[in-house]
Amino acid sequence: MEINLFEDNDADTRQIQLLRERITRLAPFDRAIVLLWLENLSYEEIGAIVGITPKNVSVRLFRIKEQLKRMSNQ
Repeated sequence: MEINLFEDNDADTRQIQLLRERITRLAPFDRAIVLLWLENLSYEEIGAIVGITPKNVSVRLFRIKEQLKRMSNQ
């Protein structure tokens, strides 16, 4: 039996694809923050890159995550 590693039928792949689609619908600034967070940068590093405080990064990420959740209900 041959296994196709690039098959899109598995649930994890679909979930990742849905997340990517939702991220592309974010505002550019929010998209930048979430993509930096997904790269495992610290709040301090993200803040330094985008020009906001680490606390503001935390608040923005919370709001972005809530927005992504709401997109799933649409």
